[in-house]
Amino acid sequence: MKLKFLIIYLFISSLVFAQTATQAETFFNSKKYSEAKSIYENLLRKKPNDFLLNYKYARCCYELKNDELAIKHFETAVPKFPQSNIYLAELYYNNYMFEQAAQAYKSHISSLDSIDKQILSFNKKLKTAELGAKLIRRVEDITIIDSIVVNKTEFLKFYKIGKEFGTIDQKRLKLNNRQVIDKISFTTQRNDRMFFSDSIRNNTDIFSSIKLLNEWSLPTSLSSKINTDANENYPFLLLDGITMYFASDGVNSLGGYDIFVTKYSSVSQDYLQPENIGFPFNSFANDYMMIVDEQNNLAWFATDRNQPSTKVAIYKFIFNLTKTYVNNDDFTNLKQAALLKSYKKTSEKSIVFTNEDNDFTKTLKNVSKIIINDSTVYNKPTEFKSKEALKLYAEYSEISSNLKLQQKELQNLRYQYGNIENVESIKVIADKILDKELYIIKLELAKNQKEISYINEENKYLDKR
Repeated sequence: MKLKFLIIYLFISSLVFAQTATQAETFFNSKKYSEAKSIYENLLRKKPNDFLLNYKYARCCYELKNDELAIKHFETAVPKFPQSNIYLAELYYNNYMFEQAAQAYKSHISSLDSIDKQILSFNKKLKTAELGAKLIRRVEDITIIDSIVVNKTEFLKFYKIGKEFGTIDQKRLKLNNRQVIDKISFTTQRNDRMFFSDSIRNNTDIFSSIKLLNEWSLPTSLSSKINTDANENYPFLLLDGITMYFASDGVNSLGGYDIFVTKYSSVSQDYLQPENIGFPFNSFANDYMMIVDEQNNLAWFATDRNQPSTKVAIYKFIFNLTKTYVNNDDFTNLKQAALLKSYKKTSEKSIVFTNEDNDFTKTLKNVSKIIINDSTVYNKPTEFKSKEALKLYAEYSEISSNLKLQQKELQNLRYQYGNIENVESIKVIADKILDKELYIIKLELAKNQKEISYINEENKYLDKR
């Protein structure tokens, strides 16, 4: 009798399960993903390892933008539902998990027939995921001075740079496909050369023109290394005359416009292969118009990430020739830094360094706080408690000042290098550049060591109190 009731119970349970699954499928097909998700969730409690239920539940989570749950259940479903790799690749990529995205794309591509027309498209996505995997390893640790959200149509008005760096102009250009783009022109500080963007068959390229007496030469395409089948725009040339920043939405972009940097080679008489400058400057949105004031260690760039369609955010930050990178041991922090959701912030206030017991006076630019430990931060050098630590801090300041001086001299050498034609002179300048670069590396090491010294000395004094 018990066996009979058990059979009846199992039959009814399976019937109810089937009806419930059918109901969930009906909701899903009607795009009522929330209702379908709730049913699949209940079914998964009874059959947590069921491949089909995991796949269906993951699809609901995907449609409802719950990436974390979608990833988890697609990963469970993928052995029996390899199409899960398509969704996983997209979700991994959107969550900056680029290595996993690349692997998912590879798995999906390997499952396709060799003549499948989709292979080309997925190979492009694979290349972009591999680029992201490369760039996420080196997220630059930057210090933001200020940021502002402005109208896209006049964003350049908010770049406060002196005319000694050249002049830059923004116009709006309407294309045949009714798209409106920025037409940017940059004229060097000598007013002898112009770099500008213009449209060719609804694509944007960068051109240059040279001043000939009172007229400008006919525009020429800047370089095949820079101009591609995609769009290139937003040119800016540094004072060295050879380093150019620009934006492109081509194959080496993470999505939308990305900022690139390249240098002109007097040997090849052409620009070098441009490099994507990576995170946090670039994103899946449009990132562009990098302008650098090397003399004052300042820079700006624009991005429309997380902005309405008519707005753009402009970030002003401290520009350092020597880059430092975010620790990549903690993926959460790394991702936040790459997304520009976490960064160091400072102001442009100058601090005058004075102390009666020492014969030095220094003005430190771009410094607002002196961090001694997690709970001790000084607003000015006179707050030091240890005279020895204060002395070490003064030595650190002197090295820092010398380092800035050497970096400016290096900039001048690079400028000379890019503007001379005599082969012998080029070699002399190249040797000077190499010597200066080596000296700067030594100064940077000495600066770091001295910083550790004054921090340790001050902490030692505080511990004894």
